[in-house]
Amino acid sequence: MLVAILLILILFWLVGYGPFQVLHIILLKFNGFSITIWDLLIFLVLIWLVGSLPSPFRQIAVVFILIWVLSILGVIAVAGLPSILVVAIIVGVLLYVLSGGGR
Repeated sequence: MLVAILLILILFWLVGYGPFQVLHIILLKFNGFSITIWDLLIFLVLIWLVGSLPSPFRQIAVVFILIWVLSILGVIAVAGLPSILVVAIIVGVLLYVLSGGGR
């Protein structure tokens, strides 16, 4: 299950930087920042991921997701922070799965 979620998250992350304009349709604007379908899809996959992680990893992932949401909404204004946090979550889950924790 974690491997499937990880692959979907990596796919969404890679597609977000591609020329696919369907995922970049703006749903709403908040604080001068645009929330797109791509952001919403990544958020939903991250919530799905949190539900399937064990307790200590779940708490770390929730903190990363909260920081990601705050950076998407423009509360935390650091250039590239949302992408860095998604990569950190992907790497963390990948290391967890490779260490045998996802079985």
